[in-house]
Amino acid sequence: MGQALSDHETVAGVLMMLVRQRAAASGGGKTSRTGLQASVPVNERPGVRRGLDALIEHGLLAMSGEDIGVTAKGKLFLAHVQRARGETPTAHEHDDKSPALLAATLQAINAEDRLGPQGPIEDLRTLPARLEGYRSERASRFSKAKGLLVLGGVAAAVAAFRLLR
Repeated sequence: MGQALSDHETVAGVLMMLVRQRAAASGGGKTSRTGLQASVPVNERPGVRRGLDALIEHGLLAMSGEDIGVTAKGKLFLAHVQRARGETPTAHEHDDKSPALLAATLQAINAEDRLGPQGPIEDLRTLPARLEGYRSERASRFSKAKGLLVLGGVAAAVAAFRLLR
């Protein structure tokens, strides 16, 4: 097991992982910032928005229009987070040989008030799993509604056919 992350590093790590996962799922290096924020429960959106703003200002994330993506400095931080969690950094992250850059990044993260937890840290740690569950629930709910719509359309077509006969 690696070293423990501070609360600020945990908040930053969760937000960075969310951005990276959504960017990978979309097949590119970027994802929609507003889409990411909209996927978060309403009561957690202000904290996520402030955290993303802080990560952009500190150069861990970059914004292009509405899209947001992880920078090289952000990948260095993600590798640190993965090592701290006892994982091997993925191929997307690299292990930079500049410990001074990582130390400066960690110092900036820990000094940033916007990256402090807005509630229990466990709620934040479970955010990616909760969002995944919410997405799958919405998808299944959508497919049920779509099935009912198709069924209703077929019933209306049958009724119209009988009336015209």
